[in-house]
Amino acid sequence: MAIHQIREILRPATVEEAWTLRVAAPESRRFLAGGIELVLYTPPAVTDLIDLSRLPMGGIREEKGDLILGATSTFSEALSSPLVARYGGGVLAAALRRVASPLQRNVATFGGSVVRGHPWSDVTCVLMGLDATLDAYDGAALTVDLDGARGRSPVPPLVTAIRLPAALRDVRGGFEKFSATAFDVATLNCACVVDIVGRICREAHVVVGGTPAAPRRLVEAENALRGRALDDEAIAAAAGVAAREVDARDDRRATAWYRRELASIGVRRCLVAARGEGDEVE
Repeated sequence: MAIHQIREILRPATVEEAWTLRVAAPESRRFLAGGIELVLYTPPAVTDLIDLSRLPMGGIREEKGDLILGATSTFSEALSSPLVARYGGGVLAAALRRVASPLQRNVATFGGSVVRGHPWSDVTCVLMGLDATLDAYDGAALTVDLDGARGRSPVPPLVTAIRLPAALRDVRGGFEKFSATAFDVATLNCACVVDIVGRICREAHVVVGGTPAAPRRLVEAENALRGRALDDEAIAAAAGVAAREVDARDDRRATAWYRRELASIGVRRCLVAARGEGDEVE
């Protein structure tokens, strides 16, 4: 697991300099933040790392009501932030407590998580439910969605922050993860975020990931909730729609049938949590 082929660690003073260094050698250079992914697997062609730790890309703050998560902020930093604890009824904090181990959360960063984009990523799942966008740089400042942080050729933009909108600050949410052990990656995960006015669900986001495809919103399940009271009947209906709508497939972790069952259970549990009742739904 040693990164034995690394020849040089570059330490830029600005975001602009970091980007210039990266695009000058797209095959042999990679950005370094928490470094978890690079320790586990460093592409053979990579010989130089661009250390982002000195750049103004950390910290957690509010900006015109939006919650800003610096790209180099760790999950542990977020868990200690009262801003994160309050946002979205605490759904992001609830999800972060179930990511990996405490030691890994001390190192793992938001930027690294969204750029790597594992299909089973708990963080991506809940960020999608919260309508996150990314502040990024590719020679100029820009805003991209979660998918915009990867897949561009030859170099994806440098993510500088994750932005959660002020409009969802006071919503309610729930997160559920199914895995073989507490620290294992998810066989399936889901996040539900609802905006309730009175007893009526005005807006709903239902996200399921690890199917084993990347997280995506289930539009039909969301439509089954909008305009309805968030009662047991509405929750059961949305869970049933989610099980049919989810793009579940077989892999070595689970069958498509089992994942559809998990999607139904997970969505029901998330919606009950969002409703504010403590009883679990089996």
